[in-house]
Amino acid sequence: MHGDFRIGPWLVQPSLNLLSQDGATVHLEPKVMEVLVFLAQRVGEVVPREELIQTVWAGAFVTDDVVKRCVSVLRSALEDDAREPRFIETIPKRGYRFIAPISANDGGEAVQLPTAEGRQSRLRLKFIPLLGISIGLVLLALPAGGYFTWRHFHPRPLPPAGKIMLAVLPFQNLTGDPSQEYFSDGFTEEMITALGGLQPERLGVIARTSAMKYKHTDKAVDQIARELGVQYVLEGSVRRDAGRTRISAQLIQVQDQSHLWAETYQRDLRDIFRVQNEVAEAIAGQIRLRLTPPEQAKLAAARPVVPEAHEADLLGRFNWYKRTRDGMMTGLSYFQKAVSLDPKDPLAYTGIADSYIALAVFEYLPPSQAFPLAKEAVLKALALDDTLVDAHSTLAQVYQSERNWAATEQQCKRTLALNPNYALGHYRYSLFLSRAGRHAEAVAEIRRATELDPLSPSMMTALGQALLMARRYEESQQSMLKALELDPNYFPAHLMLGDVYAANGMFAQSLTELQKAASVSPGDPQVPSFLGYVYAKSGRKQDAEGVLKEMKAESQRRYVSGFFVAVVCIGLGKNEEALQWLERADQQNDYQLSWISVEPVFDPLRSDSRFADLVRRADPPQ
Repeated sequence: MHGDFRIGPWLVQPSLNLLSQDGATVHLEPKVMEVLVFLAQRVGEVVPREELIQTVWAGAFVTDDVVKRCVSVLRSALEDDAREPRFIETIPKRGYRFIAPISANDGGEAVQLPTAEGRQSRLRLKFIPLLGISIGLVLLALPAGGYFTWRHFHPRPLPPAGKIMLAVLPFQNLTGDPSQEYFSDGFTEEMITALGGLQPERLGVIARTSAMKYKHTDKAVDQIARELGVQYVLEGSVRRDAGRTRISAQLIQVQDQSHLWAETYQRDLRDIFRVQNEVAEAIAGQIRLRLTPPEQAKLAAARPVVPEAHEADLLGRFNWYKRTRDGMMTGLSYFQKAVSLDPKDPLAYTGIADSYIALAVFEYLPPSQAFPLAKEAVLKALALDDTLVDAHSTLAQVYQSERNWAATEQQCKRTLALNPNYALGHYRYSLFLSRAGRHAEAVAEIRRATELDPLSPSMMTALGQALLMARRYEESQQSMLKALELDPNYFPAHLMLGDVYAANGMFAQSLTELQKAASVSPGDPQVPSFLGYVYAKSGRKQDAEGVLKEMKAESQRRYVSGFFVAVVCIGLGKNEEALQWLERADQQNDYQLSWISVEPVFDPLRSDSRFADLVRRADPPQ
């Protein structure tokens, strides 16, 4: 088939990888378009998967699952239903058959399938005897009918007796506009949140960081499932146009690669949370979760959104995840815009709070300025929705900045009571437990986070940090190395591995890692601190003095954590000066100060009563 052609209402333009219908446009990936064209050329015929792979992928090693995903994308784009297909029919264990009439774009004669009345069909410009086609279709229909009959009388296996694990793969952006990725990414994250809070004691959901590793992947579903340790996978696509959105989703059982459920929703953007809850409820039914009346009521109570405010929320979080100063500031401005558009949006207030906290932690704003603003925002969020998991986790960080340790732990526990699948909640609780010297609990908590977010270098680094504070140096080192396997350029892993090596007296190795950290994230305030410390401990006193001098000068121009200046002083043996900088950090309500009771760098000060007093003021009760 050459040139453009029509399939029902759709205009197919293969050279542009484009589908058009009544003003709506869908851009397809090249391989997806090739699959469509090849099936359309063989209209009415069963095309075996093997032949499809050999033709479209030209000898490359491609699994059946890649073909399934291409066909799934086509169905979503054509608004087709696998259960009652209008365009592409699946012939179980064999392949696919294109069943819709096709015509040339110039209005030429449509290619029709055989009918009971005996009209002839033209396939690939060659006439085929009607009897042969009819017999072929009957024979093909028999195994298909047998398959569905078998499915009816032999239902799929019951889910595992223990906890069920599910992964939400990144929803595909069908707009064809890369600038709209924030919308599909945001929908994916919201879907993870909706499912994660569904029935956490029975259903575990892989966290966002690990799920997003599979964006635009060609990996087969069974391989993804092995890497994530899940039994079910949810995948789909989103497209929005003129105030409406079309969402397609399907649930795959990994054990037998069967598609258990699929649905397409076309709704007003105001109802996007309702759609997410409907998907969650459908999945609960498929994996045999028995939802309680309160759980059902929660799903039914999805609030409508102000579309413009929701878009600002998604853009805010999209930029916040960049973890750069510009990204955080841009994210903050979007969250503030969302609040101005919808003053009753709790997610926007939580985003404002998270932005201020991140700006303080990364030393872009003084803690004394940032945390009060964060507290004001997060309390507004919880006044609007006291069940918002993210907000309780954020409030725990605020209370920690105030050294209100009982309230910090209370909020950590409240977060995980609301959603035990919230990996970030386990991560933050682990940090609190480490600071409190409750090392066994801290390690157990962060291990739970790594189970929910197994491909996250952040979670693996946090495990290494918990082990470091517990003085389990060899295990800590191994965790940091695993984090760097996941992401060789992950700055915190290089930084913390440098800390581990220094604590173990391996200063040459420490220096190498810290220099890598500096190259990956130039300008980060933590790197000079530990570099200066290692310079001093490895005999490079002059270099250490140079770092200290620069940090002091910088503290005259902007906020610099006294905690980090003290680290360099300790390396140089200037313990009195280190105590002075720690006292200054205490007065500035420094967020980092609560690590002094467990961080190995500060061991030389532990016999000093002034340091012990500072620990009592700054750290959680041991």
